[in-house]
Amino acid sequence: MGKLDIGVGDEFPVDEPPPRSPEDDESARAAREEWDRQKDEWRARKAEWRAQREAWRADRDAFKADVRKSFREHFGSRGFRGLRGVNGFLPRLLIGFGLIALAIALLPFLFMFGFLALAVVLMAAGLRGGRHDYRPGNPSQTS
Repeated sequence: MGKLDIGVGDEFPVDEPPPRSPEDDESARAAREEWDRQKDEWRARKAEWRAQREAWRADRDAFKADVRKSFREHFGSRGFRGLRGVNGFLPRLLIGFGLIALAIALLPFLFMFGFLALAVVLMAAGLRGGRHDYRPGNPSQTS
């Protein structure tokens, strides 16, 4: 940025940065050393935490292996039975819930076709004629 035309920048040079003082250099070096020290401490804590996490994982894996070994000793090596559950109970339960859900979903259509069939039967009965359960006779006679 240059000087303005009306003499504002005559006493104050705008283009030249001020020279660095020795105490600024010393404080910058101290700040950089402090930052490096904090960064090294943080990395050490991070490495320590990762080592602890690996130890926890090793303990967890050892516990799981112990439980699996105990299960195999007591129940044999049948392995995981998955969704079969106990004697296939879980798939039967899921199929039952599915059939109930399907019936609920189809219920409006069943009602619609049931009412349609009822309407067809009633219409056919109405087109066939009136009642035929009385004896034909003289309409002027009352009983």
